Amino acid sequence: MLKIAIIGVIAAVLALLVQSWKGGNNPSSPSNPSNPSHPSNPSNPSNPSHPAHPLPTASDTLISNPPLLQKNAKGKYELIVAYKSNKLYNPNTGLWDQVLLRGYLTKTSLFNTKKAGDYVNDLLVGPQIRVKQGETLAINLNNQLPVESADTCPHHVENVNEPHCFNTTNLHTHGLWVSPQGNSDNVFLKFAPQEKFDYQFKIEKNHPAGTYWYHAHLHGSTAIQVSSGMAGPLIVEGSRVPKIKNGKITETGDLDILWKDKAKNSDQNENILLFQQIQYNCTNPDSSSKDTKNCVGLLEDYSSLGAFTSWGDNNYYTSINGKILGEMKVEQNQFNRWRMIHGGIRDTIGLMIKELPNSKKYTAAQTIKACSEYQAADKKAQFDQLKSLTVNTIAQDGLTMNHVQSRTLSVFQPGYRHDAMIAFPTTNKYCIYDMRLNVDDQINAPLPNPQPQIAPTNPLNAQLIGWVNVNASKMKGQTAAEYLKDQAKKIGLSKEIQTQLSQLNLSAFTDHESLMTPEIDQAVAAKPKQFNAFSINFATGKFGMRHDESDRTIISYADLFEGPGAIEGQYVRQLALGQTDEWEITSDNATHPFHIHVNPFQIVKILDPRGNDVSVADNDVKDGPEGAVDSQYRGLKGLFKDTIFVKQGYRIIARSKYKKFEGDFVQHCHILDHEDQGMMETVRICGDKYRCDSPLPASHH
Repeated sequence: MLKIAIIGVIAAVLALLVQSWKGGNNPSSPSNPSNPSHPSNPSNPSNPSHPAHPLPTASDTLISNPPLLQKNAKGKYELIVAYKSNKLYNPNTGLWDQVLLRGYLTKTSLFNTKKAGDYVNDLLVGPQIRVKQGETLAINLNNQLPVESADTCPHHVENVNEPHCFNTTNLHTHGLWVSPQGNSDNVFLKFAPQEKFDYQFKIEKNHPAGTYWYHAHLHGSTAIQVSSGMAGPLIVEGSRVPKIKNGKITETGDLDILWKDKAKNSDQNENILLFQQIQYNCTNPDSSSKDTKNCVGLLEDYSSLGAFTSWGDNNYYTSINGKILGEMKVEQNQFNRWRMIHGGIRDTIGLMIKELPNSKKYTAAQTIKACSEYQAADKKAQFDQLKSLTVNTIAQDGLTMNHVQSRTLSVFQPGYRHDAMIAFPTTNKYCIYDMRLNVDDQINAPLPNPQPQIAPTNPLNAQLIGWVNVNASKMKGQTAAEYLKDQAKKIGLSKEIQTQLSQLNLSAFTDHESLMTPEIDQAVAAKPKQFNAFSINFATGKFGMRHDESDRTIISYADLFEGPGAIEGQYVRQLALGQTDEWEITSDNATHPFHIHVNPFQIVKILDPRGNDVSVADNDVKDGPEGAVDSQYRGLKGLFKDTIFVKQGYRIIARSKYKKFEGDFVQHCHILDHEDQGMMETVRICGDKYRCDSPLPASHH
């Protein structure tokens, strides 16, 4: 019989926390958030029911879309931040781990109806939020975390690049093309426990419809909050119909119209998959020793986040919508739109789906056992013989691509999003794996990086993260091209667009005009490029960036700076509204995902250390550990993105046009503990209504 870790008396947990806190790197205990001035011992959180066997039960692990957050009577979304109690299956032990972590509540009523002193039992994923083009997204952020300790969140923080204020928060809408000022996507705001704030994000009528996400983004506590699961999907819905005249596209449309069921007013066959890397310390509630068999999962300091290999060393598993080794249910031959979001901070995901032969009648336990047998490195030959499912990618980072790219391996770094068309041709079960990639393609790689090869010290060839249960249907199989053409015909799109879609050409649905033209080539060549290099001083532990190719000085966020571009003694990258810049992004040490707020960029080329452009498309060569193609970058040339993985010694050449939205925002490494420790920079769009010498934004409201 499976043993389940059960919290006995929360007071014991709190006593344990007091024993294990380390100086100023720990927050106050998770006492009753509704009555912070009297942190009396709360009653037990809801405990999970006992599964009948050591593997997850269907009800515990069925992967469904995150619940849709409902608007209140005033038309606002109320997003409550609180401690959530739930359980995670641990494949390493075969047991359930009880966890108590910060999160966004999926329903307001969960907090309003809870008993005094209780924690909220809720899903370990943020709710789904949807908004239409031309609307104003109104979100009331309600921080119901416990009051901060003066030790962890002093009134005056001496070093802003030391993690701090773990119960103070704000909100970032990752990828949205919105204003960074005021009560919009302003990451310089901060809200202490028991504070509320009304955000308003004005969505332009021509905002790209697509897959985005939201998460906490207060400098100093970003990593610990997102690692706890403080993230959720944010979908911008579109309804624009493309227009074509004399064979030329005069107005582009939204790919959503090919999936929308007008009769039901719903997005049919849509799966939202938020990949999370939820970390926690597994601790025995009766002692200070670690105990993997009787676990209470807490994440109260940065001791398990700071190491480069913290995720891999602890052998954590990526969850999908808060479920580990979860089950997805689909219909045979039905194309589904998978909106996939990497909402983690610490590990690369190499997504590959394999068909499990002769598995039609397998139970959940049999499926997981059979899929798991192919994980070991010595099973790679047998693993390679399994049939890989084709994934037809139609958008990246929320932005529709010019052409469908068909892959068997999809690489995700923290912050990445892929929209893909996926159909399952048989009623066999399918295994969803996280592949182990070349060591220089992964965040968790040994340093210094060896030559590209499958990570030599990793015992796994792949890690199972979920599986697919296919229901038999009479639906006829189609190619992706046939499906797109048929959908266009059903809704009455022109024959020209039908023809384009039959060739997997999506240019009638893209949003951004290319910045790779002879005119722009000439314009950007006539002015200095924007240079950015991620850099770390391993001797001092200093994380930061360089903005000058010839200057090796590392600048951490908010460092004293008195050179060109200084504003109030800090470096601020100043960019002119309406201009187009060419950027060169590189890394001096290790690998880092580069993310910039507000404005996406177009990939011009990606040069490896030998000067080869590895961003070219090559659909004819299979993915492999070593070969002519680069699984990390191939096919990215010409794509618009907001996040890009930067390997050490590689050079990302990109262009960005600042069409709208003046103000201050940031660019940073999306390994979020790197960001918290200073690998971030202030960026300013100015020159019209916003003066370039404006004071820095206040770090409080």
